[in-house]
Amino acid sequence: MTSDSFPESDAHPTTIHIEGDVYGQIGLGDNIVQTQSGQTQDPDDSPVTVLFWAANPVDTEPLRLDEEVRMIDERLRASEHRDRFDLRSQWAVRYSDLSDGLLRYRPRVVHFSGHGNPEGTLMFEGADGCGQPVGVTALADLFRIAGDDVRCVVFNACYSGEQADAVAEHVDCVVGTTRAIEDRAALSFAAGFYRALGYGRSIQSAFNLGRNEIDLAGQSDLDVLQLHTRAGVTPDSVHIT
Repeated sequence: MTSDSFPESDAHPTTIHIEGDVYGQIGLGDNIVQTQSGQTQDPDDSPVTVLFWAANPVDTEPLRLDEEVRMIDERLRASEHRDRFDLRSQWAVRYSDLSDGLLRYRPRVVHFSGHGNPEGTLMFEGADGCGQPVGVTALADLFRIAGDDVRCVVFNACYSGEQADAVAEHVDCVVGTTRAIEDRAALSFAAGFYRALGYGRSIQSAFNLGRNEIDLAGQSDLDVLQLHTRAGVTPDSVHIT
């Protein structure tokens, strides 16, 4: 308890500032300013949801998507802030599932693993299991409309740079690729990226560590990945935890 006292007189009664329960702590005639402590949760302590979108249509080359999500889960669970992360996944994801995932899980990080093409579109699944492309503008608009909580998007797919650049108009940090990327390099990047996030490092640091993991493994796709940022955002200052 802290108090600020004025000279005692009828015109200036004592004002007492109290945290918590005031019962039994005040005197007759005192003016009370009560501060309740511990009533609200610090927003920074809220769970960090990572939403994994997996799409490998039957008419596309098989990818090790199950290994990728397992690797992400393993790196987050082994990290300093493991209790802060909540990894969710949507498999065989269709374009109609995307808004549901953003609205239901309110993720801070969205990770897409699948295929892209040289035209700049990403391939999701259609009702028949075959690939259905989603264009650059449509996907960027989705994040503008329903991605209020998203701070970072990772497009771990070939030719996703154009998508990343468009989405970065609405999201702080977005990872994309300039051309095709090998499956094993995509796995290495994800492993390094999420390890860094799990230890509270910035998006820039996580991106650098993901690229370094590719380099350490002796793989050749180090320069394929690029980090795009929203105007005015410095990725060194963006932290997920």
